[in-house]
Amino acid sequence: MYGENENNFIIIGSDPSFEWQRKPEKKKKKGGKIWKNIISLVLVAVISASATAGGLWYYDTYVREDFVPGSVVINQYKPDPMHTGTNKNEPTQGAVDDSSGSSDGSAGGVMAVPQIYDQTAASTVLFTCKSPVNSSFPSYGFPSFGGSQQQPQYSVSYGSGIIMSENGYIITNAHVVDGVSEMVVTLYDGREYTATLVGSDTNSDIAVVKIDESNLPAAKFGDSSTLKVGDEAYVVGNPLGADLAFTLTVGYVSSLEREVNIEDTLMTLMQIDAAVNPGNSGGSLADKNGYIVGVINAKIADENVEGIGFAIPINTALKVASDLIQHGYVASRPMLGVTVQSVTKEQAMIYNLEAGITVTEVQEGSCADKGGVKVGDKITHFNGVAVATGGELNFQKEKYSIGDTVTITVIRDGKSMDLSIVLSN
Repeated sequence: MYGENENNFIIIGSDPSFEWQRKPEKKKKKGGKIWKNIISLVLVAVISASATAGGLWYYDTYVREDFVPGSVVINQYKPDPMHTGTNKNEPTQGAVDDSSGSSDGSAGGVMAVPQIYDQTAASTVLFTCKSPVNSSFPSYGFPSFGGSQQQPQYSVSYGSGIIMSENGYIITNAHVVDGVSEMVVTLYDGREYTATLVGSDTNSDIAVVKIDESNLPAAKFGDSSTLKVGDEAYVVGNPLGADLAFTLTVGYVSSLEREVNIEDTLMTLMQIDAAVNPGNSGGSLADKNGYIVGVINAKIADENVEGIGFAIPINTALKVASDLIQHGYVASRPMLGVTVQSVTKEQAMIYNLEAGITVTEVQEGSCADKGGVKVGDKITHFNGVAVATGGELNFQKEKYSIGDTVTITVIRDGKSMDLSIVLSN
């Protein structure tokens, strides 16, 4: 997301427990590890969902483009198990079969760069967001006459989004739209709409909004699990806002799985070297077939670093979006049912506290309650993996599914004990 001043940027520190902080107006000298200054750019993990409770979204072994009245149809292209060769007359993984080549400059389903841009830009949108600025200070120099009230003040920020379905569902980053009072969506053809929030999930940094329109140019989504290091990466979004809207940058997939800590939330993201900047948040990451395979949501911003950006894999984004549309929350995510206080080693040294995760509340009837977790317990391991912050605890938990049995190790009254927990939502 890009705002009117650099206070809208987010910075991440890089030690195992770093947290995002607001960037100071004056840039301080940077030193130490390069992970000390990571700016979260805002871009979205691309989503799928349903307009009705119980709506449908489609995964097929190849390609599914059916339309069911009253539901959201997501076009996701999956590789055909029978077509995984590399001959130019065979479809590449994630590509539509085009054995005779294509008249638009592509061959075997692979598109030329101008076609990739045209297809991706058409399904990309510009977000212009207004957020109220809370201030208790009087408006000096502008007195209020006749008892009229002072006009509310707003800050303006920009972001990107992806059209998920023809009937107006759009996916973007949660931090692009959270806390805003007004969202205006601008399409590639210049049409503008007021958007309403459908659902938002800060853990995955995914949100879904809706505009009142039909026959929109919905994106074609690919399968992020088929990506390999070295695959082409095409980013379309709105760096620095409206003035540079619908910009294309090109690079490569640098890594498939990077663990990045964002506001005490660990995320597994893809790393790319295509240029991303504030305002790209929620925008598209496309592959050589023109299919959306990820949502850009962060970059490293350091004077000694270039070309290190991150994207949410589209398979993750679509799963979250589907839940948001159907349920309003991520129903497929297991929940422990505890509230914890997380103290990092650095905080412990500064405030003379004990580092680690302390349980401060246990929801009655939750899986943690049924498994014997008590207020005051200090959680040290989740299923055998050491955890030291709430973010690490959530990250390990979300590797499992509802119904799985896991072991939580706690220290109670100075003694370590293992508790068996059956995960639920």
